[in-house]
Amino acid sequence: MTNVELIKNYTLFHAYFCHLIENRQADAVEDLCTISFKLDQEVSKRKISEFEIDNCVKNINFEPEDQLMISKYIYPEMEPLTNEIAQT
Repeated sequence: MTNVELIKNYTLFHAYFCHLIENRQADAVEDLCTISFKLDQEVSKRKISEFEIDNCVKNINFEPEDQLMISKYIYPEMEPLTNEIAQT
């Protein structure tokens, strides 16, 4: 898995994890926390900085529904892109 793929998976996982928690649908919280921990470890192992993650996320073409989740839970500054998607 490339760094870009890792960052994409890392971001998507955490956005959907937040969504599940907010909607009280996170039944297997321990398992989800384990996955989160493993993703965090891999990011740390590769020495990927927050700056690199932020820049990468801004340049990835996410699916519209994924972009909505990411803008809602992690990167609210992506919201203008979401508004464009909602209008199409």
